[in-house]
Amino acid sequence: MKSAIYIHRYTLRSSGVLNASSSRLEHEGALIKVGDGHGCIHSWPELGDESLDTLLDILKNGGTTPIIGAALHCASEDALARHEGRSLFAGLHVPESHATLLMDEAFFDQAVASGFAMVKVKMGRDLARETEFILALAKRFPELKWRIDFNSSLGRGDIEQLLDNLPESFRSKIDFLEDPCGYEIKYWEELHRRYGIALAVDHDVESATHSFNVAVLKPAVNTLNKVLAHAYVESRRVVYTSYMDHPIGQTYAAWCAALAAQKYPSMIDTCGLMTHGLFEPDAFTERMGPVKPAFSAPHGSGLGFDDLLEALPWRRLI
Repeated sequence: MKSAIYIHRYTLRSSGVLNASSSRLEHEGALIKVGDGHGCIHSWPELGDESLDTLLDILKNGGTTPIIGAALHCASEDALARHEGRSLFAGLHVPESHATLLMDEAFFDQAVASGFAMVKVKMGRDLARETEFILALAKRFPELKWRIDFNSSLGRGDIEQLLDNLPESFRSKIDFLEDPCGYEIKYWEELHRRYGIALAVDHDVESATHSFNVAVLKPAVNTLNKVLAHAYVESRRVVYTSYMDHPIGQTYAAWCAALAAQKYPSMIDTCGLMTHGLFEPDAFTERMGPVKPAFSAPHGSGLGFDDLLEALPWRRLI
């Protein structure tokens, strides 16, 4: 007999726009409950995902997608740990994270005060203004290393013009550029050869084969083992990040990162798991604790949040 599935729809409210492809400040998703286990379905239609309503219809009708598959896997592992009365994080160490920041000086002040040495920003909406901002902040905080994500929003001329105009003093502080433009093997080889900056692939990480230095993995949407095995053979760095989703999804990403770090300790790099500070606080984000490089697992069994999950108004989907 098929297990009953319950859902709880939520809305996260961000303090600013979260990527170059979206202008939304409200971000809808749904928690799922299967038996005693929980998962998260969060959609970014701007990045090619099905809408949340479509995903829930697919789930209701017995279908699947990468997002649905990840949420069900999360719920299964969460349920098993809860049945056994243990935290999923028992005996595991979650890698440290960079700070994922909006283009707001106050966020940088807080990140540096909290001990972050690496920051990640999204660019591509207004390159001139964004470039002026990051150069000013790099001058204020010369110790910071930078990761810059463009969500494949730039053309070839845009990225070359940007890099040509960046002073070498700043280029040397760039840890990597993530999806500067659409993934093309020969062009990415040319970019890396010309500028000597590491390139990270996110959107096409499962199909990319050459000409990148860093694989960015999101457990909410990616098939992890295949990419990890390939990265190991190719001696590539791997960065786990959340899907900028609910703390349940964020915590699942952290657990997956911890498992990968246990298996491939030298391959998993500084991650991007501390994203709850991008959103207005609620009971779940507050339970995550301060935004800092080290991840602190929420108290409780499974993924944690026991009392908060129990108190939610769940609605039966199937």
